[in-house]
Parts: sequence; C-alpha cells; structure tokens
Amino acid sequence: MKRNIILLIAMVLIGLIVFYVYKNKGDQSTTIDRAESNFKIENINTIGRIILTQKDGTRSDLKRVGDHWVINDQHRVRQTNIDHLLRGIQTQHLDHIPNRAATENILPSMAVTGIHVEIFDLNGASLLNYYVGGVTQDERGTYFLKEGSSQPYCLNQPGFDGGMRARYALTPVDWRDVRFWMEDMDKVDTMKVRYPKQIQHSFVIYKKGSGYAVDPMYTTTPRKEGEVTNRVKSYFTTLSQLACEDYMNDAQEKDSILQMVPFMEMTMIYPDKTSSLKFYPVGPISVSEFSPPVSRYFIQYEGKDFMIGQHEVMKGAFRSYDYFFGT
Repeated sequence: MKRNIILLIAMVLIGLIVFYVYKNKGDQSTTIDRAESNFKIENINTIGRIILTQKDGTRSDLKRVGDHWVINDQHRVRQTNIDHLLRGIQTQHLDHIPNRAATENILPSMAVTGIHVEIFDLNGASLLNYYVGGVTQDERGTYFLKEGSSQPYCLNQPGFDGGMRARYALTPVDWRDVRFWMEDMDKVDTMKVRYPKQIQHSFVIYKKGSGYAVDPMYTTTPRKEGEVTNRVKSYFTTLSQLACEDYMNDAQEKDSILQMVPFMEMTMIYPDKTSSLKFYPVGPISVSEFSPPVSRYFIQYEGKDFMIGQHEVMKGAFRSYDYFFGT
C-alpha cells in the first residue's frame, strides 16, 4: 500500500513536470525576453516627449508644455488626439507573437511602412523606441517592433476593437488643435471688424482707461452711448474659442477665394504689429428658413493659415455694432 502511494505521488509529479514543459514549449513568449515584448508605459504622466517619424520623412514632434502639448514647437495639439495616443501607449498589450512564416512577411512591410516611435520622459531620457507597422487581417491587432530587434509582436488595446496604427499615423496638421485664435487681446490697442456688404454693422473696439469703448466704423451709422466693457470681454472670450473644421493651406482654390469680397474682415492692431482674419462664404447664400444663410466659411488668417469652418461654430465672431449696447 505504501509503495502504491509513493508511485502515485511520483506519477502526479511527473505529470505536472510534463504539463509545465509542454505549456512553456507551446508559449513562445516564455523563450523571449519579456521586456522586449513590452511596449506600454503605465504611468503616462512621466512622458514628456513623443517623436513620430514616417518613412516619407514626415515628423511629428510632440512635447508636453505645462497642461497641454505642442506639435513641432509651433502649434497647440488637439487634446483628444494626444489623449487617444497616450491611452494606447498606456494599455497596448501583447496579443500574440507571430510565427516564422508571418514574420518573414511582416518585417519587409515594416521596413516600407513602419512608423518610428521615440518616447522620452520629462527630463529627456529615452523610455521606449519602437516601430509601428500594419494591422492584422481582422484589423484587431497591430504589429510592433522594438528598435534593434528582429522579432515583431502583435499588440492590441483591451476594450478597443480596432488597429492602433491610425493614432500614430497622424500628420503634423492633423495633430493641430482646431482652435486657431492666436491673439493676445490684453495687448491689442485697437480691433476693427468690418462687414464690406453690411457696413452699418461694422465697428471699432479700443482701450479706454481701464476698460473698452466701441465706435461705429462709418459716420453713417448712428452712434450709441453706454457701458460696453463686459460685452467686449465676452466677445474676446468667444473669439479665443473659435475652432475650424480643417486646415487647408495647400487647397487649390485658395488663390481664387482670396480674390473674393469677404463676408467679414477682422484686424487686430498692436503697438508693433498688425494681425488680420477674413471670412469668406462657402457656396451661394441659402434662403432656407431652417438653416443659416451660409453653412461654412473659408478663413484666411494672414501669414498663418487658410482654413474652413462651420457657421454654427463661427457665428459668435459675427457681432454687430448694436450688440455691444444690448440692442
């Protein structure tokens, strides 16, 4: 009896050893350095810079500046885009390790389309350096490759049904915040708003003591009296939140549009410079009672950008002289 018990225990131990060896043999990840297959940074608050370089040379240099990010040291980054990227970096998880046959196809593709990703901490030290390739056939996984490695990995984001390449593949203009206002209204001496085809609504804002005053731009418009400072400040706040739909600096129609008469011209005059914006209607004016006369505008920000924006987002900029007096 005692001998049978010993034999039983021995058989159980042998079975456990065989199971362990078989499991490890079947799981390729146990034969590879786990650090090499780890592409995530759980504490994204330690990330200070992310450089994304595409094969055509397009480079998006994202830097954390205070409570926001900037792209290529020029423009503020759209918060939803950087949040989407950081969420991926925080949670991207190993799905499987491609076999040898799959790897022979993945590596050449990675060499042609791979996006180089360099991630640094707040002090400029390197945290991660890898390439992002294409997606799997079911578009649920994305191939990743560490710098200097020849073993690709397929990653996914738990809870996200789709590939992760798109969040890395944005161009510099796609990273930009759609809020385009670049003026420091505290330093503006005078602001002129002119409606070429409705001159009676045109006005001039200027500093007066510790507040502001508003005059009609043309003498044909009856002058009004009253306190306008609060309305002016509210107007400035609205302007600071203006957002475009898209940047169109390379649009073919740009030159012809700029030859048109704008709906509204806005000029900001500083002690040492002048800045201007012009809004051009897109398409013919609508006569429908259920929609605004103009649904979109082309916007020329002199020396900065050419954009397109929706009326519902822009309408706060289109104030008249009467607005500042509550009429």
